[in-house]
Amino acid sequence: MAEEKVSVAKIVKEIVLSRPAIKECLILDVINYSALARVILKELEKENIKTSAGAVKMALIRIGEDLKKERTFFEKKIKNVVAKTVIELQSDLTVITAERRAVLNNLEHLFKVMENARFFQLTQGVETFTLVLSSEEKEKVLEIIQPKAIVDLIEEQTAIILISPEEIIETPGIIAIMTSTLSSSGVNITQVISCHKDTIFVLNRRDAPKAYQILEDIILKMRKTSK
Repeated sequence: MAEEKVSVAKIVKEIVLSRPAIKECLILDVINYSALARVILKELEKENIKTSAGAVKMALIRIGEDLKKERTFFEKKIKNVVAKTVIELQSDLTVITAERRAVLNNLEHLFKVMENARFFQLTQGVETFTLVLSSEEKEKVLEIIQPKAIVDLIEEQTAIILISPEEIIETPGIIAIMTSTLSSSGVNITQVISCHKDTIFVLNRRDAPKAYQILEDIILKMRKTSK
């Protein structure tokens, strides 16, 4: 019987974790446990798992308590990291995506451009490379990489750079907070680049002032609440 209870509790937890909306409602304690238990019970019955609404409800309550403790722990870690983050901006950038082979064949020439560039980021994908560079270097790169190898070219971009302490590497949820806040405010991100402690958001220059203000507000808020 004990094994059955553990099994049901485990399955209920898997269901909750697979549905972010339910998980969030449990954390915020804004859900009708009895109603949710009945819904989940029907799903379990379809899988021929026998239990009761009461057992499911108790499992949900325990899961909710565990999730709240976990959220409190990670929120504290997130606040400490974001509070120590500084923000910088690089304007007038171009994003060039090119075929993988075309970039690999010209790495030596591209590195020479990189050495003197105001801004230069190179990211490798499965079939392509993406270069984010200061616009004054654009023509040099287009002379190195043949036009037929260019997959995409986006101009008038700006990079917002978040420089965080090393703890960001092992702290989940920070990038999610930043990107979800930007997207909910209607800001589209062209590229997200991570380089050790640096997180780089590349976006249209018209969105840059708004995005910068949003991210700066998050940092300042975390600094106040982490004291």
